[in-house]
Amino acid sequence: MIRKMKRSVFFVLLLAAAVSCKKSGEGEAPAPTLPEPQPVTHGIPEGTPVTKTIGAAGGTIQSADGNIAIEIPAGAVSAATNFSIQTVSSTLTAGTGPSYRLLPENVQFQKDVKITLKYADTSLIGTTEDDLYLAYQDKEGFWHRVIMTAIDKTNKTLSAQTRHFSDWTIERIFRIEIAQSDRILEANEQAMLMVMYQDVKKGTDQIIQGVWVPDQNIETWFATGPGTFDNTKHHKVYFKAPASIPQHQEIAVGVRIRNLVSQRHPDRPGNGGLVIVQVPVTLLPEEYFIWYVDGTTNVAYSMDAALLGTNTTLLGTGITGGVGIFMNGAGLGKYVSGSAMEPKKFNVQLSISNGNPPIYLSEYYPCGGTGVMYGSGDLNISSYGSIGQSISGYFTAMVYAPGSGCNPKPKKVSGSFRLKRKV
Repeated sequence: MIRKMKRSVFFVLLLAAAVSCKKSGEGEAPAPTLPEPQPVTHGIPEGTPVTKTIGAAGGTIQSADGNIAIEIPAGAVSAATNFSIQTVSSTLTAGTGPSYRLLPENVQFQKDVKITLKYADTSLIGTTEDDLYLAYQDKEGFWHRVIMTAIDKTNKTLSAQTRHFSDWTIERIFRIEIAQSDRILEANEQAMLMVMYQDVKKGTDQIIQGVWVPDQNIETWFATGPGTFDNTKHHKVYFKAPASIPQHQEIAVGVRIRNLVSQRHPDRPGNGGLVIVQVPVTLLPEEYFIWYVDGTTNVAYSMDAALLGTNTTLLGTGITGGVGIFMNGAGLGKYVSGSAMEPKKFNVQLSISNGNPPIYLSEYYPCGGTGVMYGSGDLNISSYGSIGQSISGYFTAMVYAPGSGCNPKPKKVSGSFRLKRKV
């Protein structure tokens, strides 16, 4: 089993919120009665705000991360005004990506101001571009959908016009919730999925958060590869991987939904009709090496494991780079980051195709001539077989660009593996 961590606290709370629905396989659950929109607390500031004074001639301002930009046209304000963008924690359940507090909040602009937010590929996990909208939180704490959110799929941006500022983020109308650990399955393992949606109160743009899709609106669940469902017409289902997985395979698991959301942009697909949302699922064969870095999942297509003297080498190479683990030892248990010359210690080499730099190491050399240092890390070996058998485990390590100077910038890499020992 490669999934060593429990499902996230958020996912557990999400299921608790839906406790009144029937279990998968028990037949169609009744359509939920939509509750009233509820105010929630505003987000907590994170980091340092970006500020700029803009006058009657207009101007632009963008966040430090470049994810949000504001265009203030000439005449929007009559005098020099202090504008700022502050990243805040998100309080919208179906929000994705960062949230931003835009100031001044209590000013009514004389002309429309344009707000543009970028969305990342990670924002599309479990949803679609056509189900992304800008949303803002008013001073009472209610979230509102901006129905007329324009989308630029080429540049991956959402934009809207407004005459007031507040907290802004990106909303996902439909989404499939699945634990991160359930997105990687071995033979006969199961993943639990739940499809959720957000509607707005009739006659308003106030968002009603966290409702599961009624069963009568679910046409079917589907998979683009092998595997089975316990139910194809329920808002919560279990997808089971096949009994045999000859080779690594990336598939999509999704659901077709009909005639549900009351208010969508009139030019968006799915307006009163068909919506399809899906999530990627990885099916792993008996031998695998998978790692995560910079928010991406990487899978090895070439693998090796060998014991030479007292040192074990574990290698995985994929299209996007590779990972090498060098450990001093040949047995079960926990190893800590350090010199592979010392017992029960390990270090990592990470390569990133077309990266700048392309190589990261566990070791680095701080200023002051204090010698080599090692980033933090843990390696847990759960099985260690003889030649022809498997070595399996999971790891987390901080790695650094070689020669990164007095202020080395770390990069976190983590992963799991089950490799056949060659030597």
